[in-house]
Amino acid sequence: MAPTHSRQPAKIVLASILLLALLGTPARSAFRESAPLRVKGSFVIAAICKDGIIVASDSRGMLKDRQGRRIAYYDLNQKIFPIANNLIADTGYASLNDARISFLSALMSHFAQSPSSRVDVAQLPGSYFAYAGSTLGAAGAQSAKVQTLVFAGFKEDRPILCMYDGESSRTTRCRSSGYLSSPKEEIFGLQKVSSLSFAEAAQIMRKTIDDYAAAVQPGSVGGPVVIRVVTRSDSKWFGGRPDWPNWQSFTDLADDYRKSSVPFYLMPGISKAELDELIDDGANWARLGMAASSEKPNVNAPVIGSHPPDR
Repeated sequence: MAPTHSRQPAKIVLASILLLALLGTPARSAFRESAPLRVKGSFVIAAICKDGIIVASDSRGMLKDRQGRRIAYYDLNQKIFPIANNLIADTGYASLNDARISFLSALMSHFAQSPSSRVDVAQLPGSYFAYAGSTLGAAGAQSAKVQTLVFAGFKEDRPILCMYDGESSRTTRCRSSGYLSSPKEEIFGLQKVSSLSFAEAAQIMRKTIDDYAAAVQPGSVGGPVVIRVVTRSDSKWFGGRPDWPNWQSFTDLADDYRKSSVPFYLMPGISKAELDELIDDGANWARLGMAASSEKPNVNAPVIGSHPPDR
């Protein structure tokens, strides 16, 4: 029989392997793909008037926990995204189940800079979803499909509005006249929108969104109304626009929250301690997810921190 001490090196090696395995797995095993923090809420109206295409949105972002409970809101949430001479507007979730790119605004910014965005408006939905699928992780790409989005632009000389209904049927319907609204509302004053100027349509859109926000307060619609117009040769903001925060992940939101750079407003019955906990949970989730994904870097991921000049 071999001496007992001769087996020790094998035992030490085996123990070391087990220890390394245990030390190497916490991020993967503890990470949940579903974010503890979601941002939702929107009112978007898109119309084709005599001057071209006009799209308006509110600016509210409602923070919800995993159970869907509304915790707080902020009124600096970008919902209209210029994509070359087209645009995409978000009328659903503003956040994604992706630790690196947790906000739709960040994904849209990267998409706007990519060659994938250089397509006409009829091809824009397919190109965008293909880009999201190749850029985000599996859970993030899936969460991008539950956005309800408006795609707007000109195909040759023809204005086109398309709405992707991501929160129910996940189908896309398009039209070249009239208007689209999410939530679906019959908007008084837009029945003959083809005869209206940008200024006339903008006035009706602002009033509609402001009236709706006042009726549902405190709710998921509110803040400044932002308007973008598109013609055959140009795309620009109609009036001013807020200085939106440059958030990539929930860690960025947490940093701005701690610095009080962005005002947050508590929902009735919610304490600041509950908001603190939710934002900390979101930041910790993002850090854990980034640590887990760093073991398998995404070569297709965009460079973080860059934005097109006309956000």
